[in-house]
Amino acid sequence: MSQKSNHPSAGRLICGMFFVIFFSLFAGIFIGFLIAPQSGRRFRESLKSWLNEMVERGKFTIEEAKVYGNEFLDKSRERVESFSSKIKSDLRE
Repeated sequence: MSQKSNHPSAGRLICGMFFVIFFSLFAGIFIGFLIAPQSGRRFRESLKSWLNEMVERGKFTIEEAKVYGNEFLDKSRERVESFSSKIKSDLRE
């Protein structure tokens, strides 16, 4: 008989912890901006520039991940082709 555990999996716990951490972080930043000693117009301008900077950083990170992913994929293909050719040559002998 299999026993069903009532405990959530480790992956779900970690995912939940990351959600709480990021939510708390962004909530803290947002509250900090609300309490900041700036006028509303100045705050909106600084918030807009900060968000634009985060978007640009995100775009750069995505492009960087694509480059690393393509390099990894190319290396993997080379290794698979090398391994495949070794197997084919062994089968021919």
